[in-house]
Amino acid sequence: MKNANSPKIKQPTVTELTENKIDDYLTRREFEGKYIPYKTARQFSSMGNASTEQLAQETQRHEYFSDMERHFGLTLSYLKNVSKVKTQYPLIDVDTTLAVATRLNIAHPRFAPKRGLVKDANQGYQASIMTTDFCFQYVDIMTGETKKIAVSLKYNDEVLIVDSGDAVTGRTQDKLKIEQAYWEDEKQQEYRLITSSHWTLSPNLVKNLAIARRHRNLDVPHIILKSFQVHFLEFLTGRKRHRLADLVFLVSKKMSISFEKTYGVFWYLIWHKGLQVDLFRPLADASFVFNAKEDYAWEW
Repeated sequence: MKNANSPKIKQPTVTELTENKIDDYLTRREFEGKYIPYKTARQFSSMGNASTEQLAQETQRHEYFSDMERHFGLTLSYLKNVSKVKTQYPLIDVDTTLAVATRLNIAHPRFAPKRGLVKDANQGYQASIMTTDFCFQYVDIMTGETKKIAVSLKYNDEVLIVDSGDAVTGRTQDKLKIEQAYWEDEKQQEYRLITSSHWTLSPNLVKNLAIARRHRNLDVPHIILKSFQVHFLEFLTGRKRHRLADLVFLVSKKMSISFEKTYGVFWYLIWHKGLQVDLFRPLADASFVFNAKEDYAWEW
């Protein structure tokens, strides 16, 4: 255990300011009648990669603070066994995260208000509300059991210390240790740290899913859509491999529908699981299309 034999670190306190932040968040969540992310991209408008996403009026709003978070959220939205995705999930029980930090002898994340703006009792370092990047449900593909998981996302260079004086990376690792202990020890819930090399963040997969999602809302009559699916499968399951452009051309000719519309239907069928192709390969017009060996699902 890190720092176990070191002098005990003085932890920040829980003041009225911290409690007010918690109350304000719970009030907003109660007003909306559903989960809302604790932090929003609007609060970090200076961060060029921060973004907000809500795919439909009735769906959950997601807040992303990096391209990696956005790409991971895209992949989760496609996986067949994932549901109830929440972003920027607050570890609202700050007394528990403080207790975990104390047990690990790691400094709890903290903030200090500007002097003169708050009363004396609220001056100095005080405990911040920690957040976990993603929390979601998934159905275990082996057992069929529904499980919950908490996930932190970090770029490889954010968690790999190459210099003993790298204090920023060290603080990141400390925060992750608190998160892990909170979820696993206090909540008895699965927790994972995912870095930029994880399969869900494969550049080809992300690029292909981004194209497919842009075509997810095509308005195509069911009977015509079914004909498209049959013709695509006919060529995909044949002995000859086709490049994407050639595949779309052949189906458009069979259907007597334009190349452009057929191209859109191909991606619509990908997004809605009407076709299973290998999304880890580049699917530019000059690339060959291969059948997927299995459905895309969350598994570690």
